[in-house]
Amino acid sequence: MSAAKNRCAYLLNGRWGSEYRVVKARNRAIPVVVLVYEYYSVPFPWQTFMVSSFVTLYKMSYDTEHVRNAGNTPGTITGIPTFAELLENPSLADLYTSIKRVETATAPELVETTTVSKKTVYDYLHKLEQAGLISKVGNEAGTAVYTAEEFELTLTVRETEVSITPKIIEVIAQKNEYPAIERVLEDHGIVTFALAYDLVKAHSEGDVTIRQIASLTDLSPGTTYDLVEALYSILDLGDDESTPTTYTPDDFDEDEDGLLEEYADK
Repeated sequence: MSAAKNRCAYLLNGRWGSEYRVVKARNRAIPVVVLVYEYYSVPFPWQTFMVSSFVTLYKMSYDTEHVRNAGNTPGTITGIPTFAELLENPSLADLYTSIKRVETATAPELVETTTVSKKTVYDYLHKLEQAGLISKVGNEAGTAVYTAEEFELTLTVRETEVSITPKIIEVIAQKNEYPAIERVLEDHGIVTFALAYDLVKAHSEGDVTIRQIASLTDLSPGTTYDLVEALYSILDLGDDESTPTTYTPDDFDEDEDGLLEEYADK
């Protein structure tokens, strides 16, 4: 498989594969390529989970087991590895986020505002368009105008499901500036990172403490504290006066057995 898929497989401790299937929908035979991911576990060596991606691009015409809202003529989305690369390449994630933030943008505008070369900007735009993550919506003085599409990439491993959305990508795009983000992604993977992201937002609303975040994600106190600070800065959180008491790493006790029960009782 491609390098991007292998990088994503590394994050989740396994390997990618694909299956070609033909399904029936409204008496039509439809070819479907299904991405699957295999991970190692003991005592059952290989399990699989299915990767499903959905980009809101087309009017609904038929639904199948693996395809929804595809329209009368399914669009060509060939850049599936780009979804995995968004998790590993902050420059690519930043370009997608930049377009989404301003709603529409041209390549020359992105060259002026990003840190990568002009050639890289055009290469990234091609990748994102092939993946269905951006679309051309017009023309401005002979230059294509792009808009970013909403998407949700869902990974399910056994009974654990994680959804990758533009909100997560916006944070990952800044992992070079905030080492705690890269540390959590590399050492603990995307599932733990996404869980921590949601819990930090809950913390900003006064629902959980940093000690509870550390316990629920199995992150160290220091890493948890650094990640909370990073997400508060990126997401501009913390203005609500109802936020709970914040603990520094030095405030943590060795015995935290009651934290899960405390959280469950809320």
